[in-house]
Amino acid sequence: MKKNMKNLYPLSYLLLFVLTSVIYSVINQIPSDAVDVTTKIDEGIPFIKEFIFPYLLWYPFIYGLLIYFCFVDRKQYFVAISSLITGKLICFVVYIFWQTTVPRPIVAGDDIFANLIRFIYMHDQPVNCLPSIHVMTTFIMMIIVYNRKEDFKWEYISVTVIGALIILSTLFTKQHAILDALAGILVACGVYAAAQFMFSGRKSFQAHHFRAGRLKKRMKNSDL
Repeated sequence: MKKNMKNLYPLSYLLLFVLTSVIYSVINQIPSDAVDVTTKIDEGIPFIKEFIFPYLLWYPFIYGLLIYFCFVDRKQYFVAISSLITGKLICFVVYIFWQTTVPRPIVAGDDIFANLIRFIYMHDQPVNCLPSIHVMTTFIMMIIVYNRKEDFKWEYISVTVIGALIILSTLFTKQHAILDALAGILVACGVYAAAQFMFSGRKSFQAHHFRAGRLKKRMKNSDL
């Protein structure tokens, strides 16, 4: 039992990811002269309040996948958590020195979609936009499943579809502009490549943080 608990300690790294949200909240409340980075393309993108659902789906999507990878692919779990945290810190640095904003529409109606949109608008100031953390973190997960698609086809399809909806939701809810999304994808590619390089080929690391198959086998044997 003690050995099983020790094997689960990598989940504690999720706390670091959670703590970065505190930094986001602080920066989000700092008054600043934000730059509007919307373009003609953004003007042609409609406001669709129903997309607040996939936008909010980001939370279980990210945390659920992190927990999932912690058990099925320990290396990719560490690649993911490292990429996510590094990516968020890079975004924070940008926000501190160059704030951007996206004009928000007037939300009409009293349905669940309109109320959720207003709730998000109320608690998330229209700054901290470029790069988009929503897009950056989502795209990191999409890269990871893409590299596993040969062995896990349905994992790749489901994560890619949900991830695409989340990215689109940032535009349709007017939380982000197209440049925010593109910058988020660029940061995602950079931090993922760096993390993958750092963890690849490190036999000592893989020996200490064994993969899911070995973890499941040891847990099963310990229960017998």
